[in-house]
Amino acid sequence: MIICNRRSAAFTVIELLVAVTIALVLSALLIAVTRSTLDLWRKVQDQSTANIQAKVAIDLISRDLKSVIFREAGEATVAIDIVNIGNLQNHNWSVENVGPSKPDIVNILDEVTNTSGRVIESSRFGRSGVWLRFLTTNVRSGGNSGPAMVGYQINRRPTTGTVSATNPSAVRYTLFRQFQNVEETFIAGYEADASDDDLDAPGNSDALCDNVVDFGVWCYRRASNGSMTPVYPTDVADRSFRSVGNQFPNIIDVMLRVMTESGAAQLEQMEEGLMTRPSVYLTDEDWWWGVVNAESRVYTTRVLLEDGGES
Repeated sequence: MIICNRRSAAFTVIELLVAVTIALVLSALLIAVTRSTLDLWRKVQDQSTANIQAKVAIDLISRDLKSVIFREAGEATVAIDIVNIGNLQNHNWSVENVGPSKPDIVNILDEVTNTSGRVIESSRFGRSGVWLRFLTTNVRSGGNSGPAMVGYQINRRPTTGTVSATNPSAVRYTLFRQFQNVEETFIAGYEADASDDDLDAPGNSDALCDNVVDFGVWCYRRASNGSMTPVYPTDVADRSFRSVGNQFPNIIDVMLRVMTESGAAQLEQMEEGLMTRPSVYLTDEDWWWGVVNAESRVYTTRVLLEDGGES
């Protein structure tokens, strides 16, 4: 008798289950790797976009400041204010939100409170950041060449449409640059405070840099021996400054804190009450700054002004 021993060519149920399991594991690993790669690519793109916008903003602020006009007497041609939260609506801010707001903390470090020296990167300039106005000759392309007032401030508002829109677009913090024309500046007498009504409420067309959650400056007056005396801030909670007489600065440090796009979107969800505060944060203030510190970068520059030095 001849016995023929044949092996079935078909898969058994166990073999099929093993094959399916291996395929699922490999698919999960592939998805995880792909997601990680996409997340990394998005973060790199976010940071690259923020870097480009911040550089454009820093360069424009520097050019404006380098062309600032010094006046030995008369009214201030440089004005700095940290706007009180009750006046933010006059600056076209969107102040309606359910979740935590940006804390109105003014904590400007100086030699007294910071033994390692003055570090503008660690300073916080209130909810509004500084509202900076000054007289400059760096006018817009194609404009007149006479002196004109320029103003910089951050603002929380929808990226498009009006502040009072019923269904607004994404609400973000943005750095704005406003420009008063030469004729209006002349009528105002080249005085920074006299131009406030023209520079307090920026429009959408004045947007300069997206996702700027803090904006601050430090001003110094340099003596002939090279030493620098702070003229703003002179106190850790200074909210205003006017460049009258010998208080005109000739060195200004500029700071921008810029969020990544993903960080800005997270901040928007927090402020709209769409997220719950994680238990790791004890207060809304800690939560707000925790997210900002993790998802932002600080950009600084030092600008040397042409005039106004001590002899």
